[in-house]
Amino acid sequence: MPSSSGQESVEVHHRVQASLVDLLEELLRRGGDRALAEETLTRLVDFTAAHFQTEESLMRQHGFPQAQEHAGEHGRLLAAVRRIRAAHAAGDPRGADLVGELRSWLMDHVHAMDASFLEWLAGREAHAR
Repeated sequence: MPSSSGQESVEVHHRVQASLVDLLEELLRRGGDRALAEETLTRLVDFTAAHFQTEESLMRQHGFPQAQEHAGEHGRLLAAVRRIRAAHAAGDPRGADLVGELRSWLMDHVHAMDASFLEWLAGREAHAR
């Protein structure tokens, strides 16, 4: 039975983000189709911003005590994605390496901060039943 908290949608968002990062890294390593890489970057920036808004809304809605710290991390990640986009636009050849660093940061964030939030949220739901 789906949870009313949005946990499933957050987890689906994480999979979409990871897929976009994988595709972007592949495109940048392979080179060639700059337009497709730019489109993928745009989708990653837009999707990441929307995902963070969703997560932060859930945090506010449920009174998550570490919401401000978590949102700060979101801001740093979104800035990193935007830096990759700017580097790509400038023709910086380190794009794929920057995306690899982004992947590491994103996975650490998902496995630590997001997992902590989702665990906390599940605990609140269990107590509400």
